[in-house]
Amino acid sequence: MSIGEYIKDKWASICIEVLTCILTTVFLIFMEVEIPAVAVVEAIFVLGVLGQFFYDCVQKKRYYDELAETWNDLEEKSYLCEVIDPPYFYDGKLMYQIIKQSGKYLNDVIAAQQQEMLDYKEYIQTWAHEIKTPIAVQELIIENNRNPVTSSLEEEAHKITAYVEQMMYYTKSGSLESDYIIQHVGLKKLVMEVIRKHSKMMVGAGVIPKLENLDYEVLTDPKWMEFILGQIVMNSVKYCDPKKKPYILFRAVMEDKSIILSIADNGIGIPKGDISRVFRKGFTGENGRVYKKSTGMGLYLCKDLCEKMQVPLEISSTQGEGTKLSLRLKMWDGDAGQQ
Repeated sequence: MSIGEYIKDKWASICIEVLTCILTTVFLIFMEVEIPAVAVVEAIFVLGVLGQFFYDCVQKKRYYDELAETWNDLEEKSYLCEVIDPPYFYDGKLMYQIIKQSGKYLNDVIAAQQQEMLDYKEYIQTWAHEIKTPIAVQELIIENNRNPVTSSLEEEAHKITAYVEQMMYYTKSGSLESDYIIQHVGLKKLVMEVIRKHSKMMVGAGVIPKLENLDYEVLTDPKWMEFILGQIVMNSVKYCDPKKKPYILFRAVMEDKSIILSIADNGIGIPKGDISRVFRKGFTGENGRVYKKSTGMGLYLCKDLCEKMQVPLEISSTQGEGTKLSLRLKMWDGDAGQQ
């Protein structure tokens, strides 16, 4: 709070005090009081009024400045009512009581919402685990009854499994630390496992996997990294260009004691205006609206998980030519450990 803001707030009181001073001066002169005496009386009156305004201004300015500083320093803003001190002036006390009451109400609402979200999250996780059983039974029935119809059902079952897995990783992404195990793994083995899991989808779309220079050992969580690579592969298959000979190229290069793994395709690419937004949650972009295949969650989860694992993820694309995603993984040399 500044002095100017205080004066602006008190303009009505100041005008009344000035008017009172003028009327008092006129009255004293009318009563034939000597001018020096009038001047002394008015000086005392003005000094008293100025002193009162000055004291009130300093007191309120100090309190509100401290309040603003406390608010800016707080990481959790809802704790404001717990850390501020009550003021000594009446309107401040009234505000303090309102803040205390609203803070308690807000904390109660937050606690209720957090519990509701926790219950919902637990339900979703339980449901996702339970749904795996009928999906597995369905896949077994399809495997034992091969025909054109069941082959089509198999592809749809694979999509269901992929979406259930995506949902599971989304619900667990907020507590990554409890399910994150760093270990060294062969990059080629990791990529081959991802290709195996999505081989039927790739074969169905005619997408050819290409591997180049993947003989490296890296430090990562293989389960989480398989999911990230799987989402990238699914996107490449979804948006492949059937007019070309679609492929996905997995290529690794060593750079500054790190391994840069790139996954490039020759699909339809991403419009230039969408590139900066593809990692946003729920963003489908122009391709998602045209092809109606996107949930807007795959790349968001990839970016979110990569950030939590401290794995830089970058994307580049040219519409009509293809898309390339690059991950910088930590290298493992077998002797010195992490590079």
